[in-house]
Amino acid sequence: MDNFFALIIGVGGDLAATAADASAVHALLSDPLRGGYPAANITLLVDEDSSKEKVLNALDELIAKTDQAENATVVVYYSGHGLQFPQEENPNLFDYYLKTSGADKTRKEETMVNGLVFSKKINRIKAARLLILLDCCHADGLGPKRIDALEEMTVQETSSNRGLLEKLTEGEGRVFISACDDDEESVILPGSKNSLFTEVCLEALHGKLSPADEFVPVIDLMYFVVKEVPKRVLPFHHKQRPIITEVQNLSPDYFVCRNGDYKTAEVQLEDFIIDNSAERLLFLQEYDNKL
Repeated sequence: MDNFFALIIGVGGDLAATAADASAVHALLSDPLRGGYPAANITLLVDEDSSKEKVLNALDELIAKTDQAENATVVVYYSGHGLQFPQEENPNLFDYYLKTSGADKTRKEETMVNGLVFSKKINRIKAARLLILLDCCHADGLGPKRIDALEEMTVQETSSNRGLLEKLTEGEGRVFISACDDDEESVILPGSKNSLFTEVCLEALHGKLSPADEFVPVIDLMYFVVKEVPKRVLPFHHKQRPIITEVQNLSPDYFVCRNGDYKTAEVQLEDFIIDNSAERLLFLQEYDNKL
């Protein structure tokens, strides 16, 4: 897996759980028996290390590394907050920003990552398979609040995940998933260590849907996220539906990481294992919370 790369960002600060989310994703991907990513190919930026300058530098380093790699697989994970601000010259138009450590809304260009800059750098990554996971628009602080308390909070009208996703170029082998829609919040459920979106991603990356596969297919990850997140939050009378980009020409052989729960003994039962990839791909194509 020398051609597998990852950039993992957790802003921390007043969104403390985002650092925990990023650290959990890093722990899984860097585990030789699970994610299988080479340590030298993973960059983790949390808390003070997730400043605008360090995030942009890490993206440049990722671009340089993948430029030299053939048939690369790249994962970029961000856990934080996305904001859009009306343009001074035209209030009807908005600029999108990703919050980074030390962010100051009065100096957003100097202290946050402009969405246009982010998308341009992402589009410069030369990878055969590119997965972007955005756990954005968290409820304030993501602390151990009761979920009914989250419902009473006012969703910021200036938050937008779609604003960023729409800037990213779509194409074969490129998958972008955001934790929730613009009028929703990415929440952490009672008793959970991680936000719901990240928690479900981690379960999928652990191979929950892929026990018979040595590697975790991206189709299984996408399917599990869009099915499980809305279902698990429903008993708490809350709404959270991930956004995914249009699913076109997605190969079933697009794998994200090693499956730590893979059982070699099940190879003997391959003829009896049902391949659900076509059914899951059809579900994703018909999923109505897409760009």
